[in-house]
Amino acid sequence: MYGTPSAPPTDEDVLQAVERHLSARSGGPVRFGSPAAVRITWHSLLDCRIVRTTETRVESTRVHKGRIDLSKRPVYTDLTTYKTEPPPEPGRPRRIELVQRDSVRERACECGNGTWRCTQCEGRGDLPCDTTVVCAACRGLDPCTACEGTGRARNRASAREQDTAPSERVRCAKCRSPRAACPACAGRARTECPKCHGGGSVPCPQCKGSGTVPHDACAGTGAITTWTGAVIEQRDRAEEVTLPERRPPGRARRRARSAGSWREAVLTSSGADLPAGLADAHRAAITPRLGRSPGEVARRVTIRHLPLARLAADHEPDRVFYVFPGLTDLEVVPLPSRRQVLRTSAVGVAVLVVALLVLALVL
Repeated sequence: MYGTPSAPPTDEDVLQAVERHLSARSGGPVRFGSPAAVRITWHSLLDCRIVRTTETRVESTRVHKGRIDLSKRPVYTDLTTYKTEPPPEPGRPRRIELVQRDSVRERACECGNGTWRCTQCEGRGDLPCDTTVVCAACRGLDPCTACEGTGRARNRASAREQDTAPSERVRCAKCRSPRAACPACAGRARTECPKCHGGGSVPCPQCKGSGTVPHDACAGTGAITTWTGAVIEQRDRAEEVTLPERRPPGRARRRARSAGSWREAVLTSSGADLPAGLADAHRAAITPRLGRSPGEVARRVTIRHLPLARLAADHEPDRVFYVFPGLTDLEVVPLPSRRQVLRTSAVGVAVLVVALLVLALVL
């Protein structure tokens, strides 16, 4: 038996595994003879993921409103020669903020004490306001039925008409006509402003009456800090290595993923060797992708591979066999051959044609 050694199975191992598989199901020994009596091709499976950690460095002049404690940030002299440690493992982005040596400067702001004259009230602390507003009850349109808000009553007939005016009207404060004026404004058409209560000014909403506001340039602190700083960012980029060749049937792949004894290797350095037992096609697909990318500081290459063979024999023209290492022995997955699939499809089409003909005759 194969026994899942470290080396991949040979053609002889594959042949014997299929013979054991057929013998167990037929109840008697099945022998194909020599490997020359069968056709064995290899379609090994590969899962390969490359995670690269690349680094970018940006230097600029920084401005902070107020005072700031930069003592905990690393100090550098030349950003291009500053050394960073690679991330403990790919998959965790890192951001490092640095301060250039002897570049921190703190100066007093031009405002002096952190405040600045309010631009809305120009430092007065209040804003002009109308002492009166249009009467909300009569809207200034019908303040007095006798003088219409002018203060001069109309003729006697008009005065007699006022005797029948509604009782809710009051004496006009302007023309003194009884029961003629709006009760809210007494014929004046305007009432006292509820905001300033007739005072003619209101506190400035921006400075709350103080005439000054916190200075935006220093955020009200009275100081500004500048320095030269840098940001180093380490980010990951994942790549999947795929094979251009046609893959085995889905049933064989699914069985191999669930029952196969996959070999796994993890490479973390650019000079590491590819694992032994890797198929030549896999090596050809992975090797060109192992070059160093610009700014690369770390990498992690995870390789999972499984030897998978396809056996076809004239002795079994209707079936092909896919063979791969399992947990305890070589696993065999029989599938219909292309010839059998075409034959079954032809029979299905013929049955469908006959059924359509019969249906046409009946109708």
